[in-house]
Amino acid sequence: MDTLPFELSEKPFTLRQAIKLGLNRYFLRKLIAEGVVEQLARGIYRRTKDDISEEDQYRSATLRVGSPSAVCLVSALAHHGLTDSIPKKTWMMVTNTKRTNFADIKVFRARSPKWKIGIEKCDGYSITKIERTIVDCLVQREKLGIQIGITALRNAISSRKSNLGKILDTAIKLGVAHRVRPYIEALS
Repeated sequence: MDTLPFELSEKPFTLRQAIKLGLNRYFLRKLIAEGVVEQLARGIYRRTKDDISEEDQYRSATLRVGSPSAVCLVSALAHHGLTDSIPKKTWMMVTNTKRTNFADIKVFRARSPKWKIGIEKCDGYSITKIERTIVDCLVQREKLGIQIGITALRNAISSRKSNLGKILDTAIKLGVAHRVRPYIEALS
């Protein structure tokens, strides 16, 4: 049997994307039966591989949650190498009106997510930058606990991935400097 088109072979794809490239449902079911393709979730597929990478998880979560959305908090900390813990779920920031129910996705609903501040677009997903991730972790201490944010702040400074000025600047842009400044002053 023929293989997948190149556009669909490297990352998760939707049924709509497969149909656009000339695959029909019958052919897709046949590829699943032969083990060439696997279904990740309803309407989300990927080429069968040995393991699913971190980026494939982010792409899959973005496809299922929809946009606008961004990988955030604990998942972003792990991506940037600022925490030792490995998240069991992919943390996704969405608007507060978005409702989803997936077992492997932890949704963080934000009233005003400010999509233009501290979020970078990658291939198939968006993720919060280091400074935005640290600020969000410090501000969301009720959800995460304060230790995660403080540890991430210390790790970012000690590894020189960021500095206190950039983190405070991001907090000012997000309008939460009054909540982040005490932690930054404690480290100065």
